Amino acid sequence: MDRFPRPIADGMKRIGAMTTCVPVQFDQGNWETAVFFEVGGKHCSDDRKILRKTCSPLPVSIEADLINHANASVVTLRFEVMTRHDNPLVGEVLLAPGIGDTQFDTLKNLSSQHNMRWYFGDGTYNVIHSQQTTLCEHERQGYESILQDAVRHDAVVRLTGRYDAKRAFSEIVSHYAYRS
Repeated sequence: MDRFPRPIADGMKRIGAMTTCVPVQFDQGNWETAVFFEVGGKHCSDDRKILRKTCSPLPVSIEADLINHANASVVTLRFEVMTRHDNPLVGEVLLAPGIGDTQFDTLKNLSSQHNMRWYFGDGTYNVIHSQQTTLCEHERQGYESILQDAVRHDAVVRLTGRYDAKRAFSEIVSHYAYRS
């Protein structure tokens, strides 16, 4: 892949996202979840240099957390890429599995796929580095557990008539600080 797929690049640009984690289909095969980082701009210049030069996979970590908001379940996926050990490249993605197929499928794929593909693009979404990591069994089980907990929580919220994923997103995002 030389460039991010157009729907992914367009979506990231539209909402101003630096990182996304979505289901993709490679070579007409099975759908799987992949991570896309856009590392354009001045604040990522060192990361871009490192990513362009590296020929081997960089160490990565993924943390997942479920927020049981009063209006909907929201899953936070936090990605750290060790471009620099003292200052890793970090991205977070918020998912509401009850909001639609894409967000549900993102987590469902993570609970069953054995590998995760990572793509890093410059400011125009040209791929400057890609790699693949292995998801071990306990990681897949963790994603399955988070997904099932989210589904149960959302079922209860829907019964009360309070389900509103947009409101849950807005309230959670309001706690983030943006670096300019």
